[in-house]
Amino acid sequence: MKLYECYGQETFDALQAQLRRFGDNPLYDDVFAEAGLEADDVTSWAEFRQLPFTKTEDLLDDVHERPPEGSLYEPGSMISFTPAGDEQLPVFETPRDLDRYAEVHGEIFDRLGIEPGMRAMVALSYHGFGTGYLLHRALEDNGVEVIPAGPGEAEQKAATIDEYDVDILWGNPSFALEIAEYGGEALDVFIGGGEPFTSIPGQRQRVHDAFGDLQCAVDYFGLRQAWPVSVECAAESGLHVIDDYMIAEIIDPDSGEVLPMGERGEVVLTHVDREAGGLLRYRTGDLSMLEAGTSPHVDGSTVMMPKGVFGRTDGQLKIKGVKVYPGGILLVLAGIDGVSTNYQLRVTRPENTDHVSLTVEGEADPARVREELHEQLLITPDDIEFVDELGDVVPVVDERY
Repeated sequence: MKLYECYGQETFDALQAQLRRFGDNPLYDDVFAEAGLEADDVTSWAEFRQLPFTKTEDLLDDVHERPPEGSLYEPGSMISFTPAGDEQLPVFETPRDLDRYAEVHGEIFDRLGIEPGMRAMVALSYHGFGTGYLLHRALEDNGVEVIPAGPGEAEQKAATIDEYDVDILWGNPSFALEIAEYGGEALDVFIGGGEPFTSIPGQRQRVHDAFGDLQCAVDYFGLRQAWPVSVECAAESGLHVIDDYMIAEIIDPDSGEVLPMGERGEVVLTHVDREAGGLLRYRTGDLSMLEAGTSPHVDGSTVMMPKGVFGRTDGQLKIKGVKVYPGGILLVLAGIDGVSTNYQLRVTRPENTDHVSLTVEGEADPARVREELHEQLLITPDDIEFVDELGDVVPVVDERY
């Protein structure tokens, strides 16, 4: 099945309404003008694909031209911020946007077996970025009791979970593993966000093993300016794009070509139901792949991110014809016991053939490392060396040119 066929007519109708809202926006006037289209002219996916991409730099330029909010602001919006290089990018949500979050999360919670009357702890920050507050509200609006715990103090969090019989923990996977060192046996559901989770091989199982009796431990992907994007269901079989709220595309980071289902590339996002801060074909810099999938917890087929988000486009290089991203190597190593994420990849070209040498802190089975790198990133090092201490080194050294 082709990507756009998965979204269906109802999603396209919602997209057209969103494009009409975008058509009145100074930032997106330039986007439509570049494509030679008016918002009402977009009557097919082919015309939608003619619209150029937008980037974080475009959002920042818009803020600089129309300070301090920029043109994506709507009166009465909640204002929070997300890092954008050396700056802070403002993010806006109207009261209706906040209500829409609650509706969207109601479906997400149904897929996870989360019901009114359950109790959740939110262990993400409530200040500045506003993520904790938004998750708190989505839970509360769906009848879930919330403990606004925030990050830090793992031992205290574990004691609270067990004393108050908390059902759901929502936070960073790495912090969840810290909590599990002190307790947390009462939990039934863990929702991981804010950092790579299921894209690290074995990380989900580590969370399950740490807490002992979880019904599910699921991944949640979204940017502060674009969330939710995709969330797993209780089947733990990959992230389902929230396609009545967000359209996800995968493009070749170099050419901008939209890639077929199953190919790896950069995630591009478009809101289909947002009043303030809506994004139009926004290049995230995150790497993933899409495929059609089904689940007993989801009605019909959905667009899925089966391997989560597994890296960034930053620092891309091509080795033996394969595009390699340093952040992806780090995620693979993070899932292998016995090694650290401190590594150096050295690429040379003796006799006109790429040669890849990998040096890693720690000790592991070289065959396992090669297998995981090939499975996750489609590359296989020619040489692997394990050392006790690598020191402060540049992760990637390209000596071919």
